Amino acid sequence: MKRSIITLAAVLVLTCFASAHAQDTSEMCLDQNDKIATLISQYKELRVRRRQLPEGVFDNDLSGHGGKLHEVLSALGSELGHPPYTKEKIVGCLGEPDAIRNGKEMNRFLDIYHRELRKAGRKIEEKSDREYLIYFWRGWHDFLFFISEGGVIVDHGWWFAYE
Repeated sequence: MKRSIITLAAVLVLTCFASAHAQDTSEMCLDQNDKIATLISQYKELRVRRRQLPEGVFDNDLSGHGGKLHEVLSALGSELGHPPYTKEKIVGCLGEPDAIRNGKEMNRFLDIYHRELRKAGRKIEEKSDREYLIYFWRGWHDFLFFISEGGVIVDHGWWFAYE
């Protein structure tokens, strides 16, 4: 009986903590405009659907070029992929990235990003404190990344396998 009470108390404490944490991250996104709030909500729903999709099953909304997930991620990159947005805000609103990499780990993925910078007449800067917050569209095949320097989002980009 004593063990059951202790277990129940632990579950209640953890539930309250998880609820408070979820509320904190939701509140973090309340100051977004309606467009961004809608995109965040759509992304979260699509991400859950993608994670529940059985292996080998194709869903055009989730995996198709121009599908809903592709469109939502593209719009989120455009809306949130620059200052004054922060790593904390991105993670708080979108959830934990599917992966986080440093500059050295991202080198093999940055050719397209660098090419697009050059085409736009922008300077390519390599900084050692960069973190890349990776959000999958089609796993490691195609993904959106946000570039964080010192916790501030400085840019975003895509990696596509082009297969």
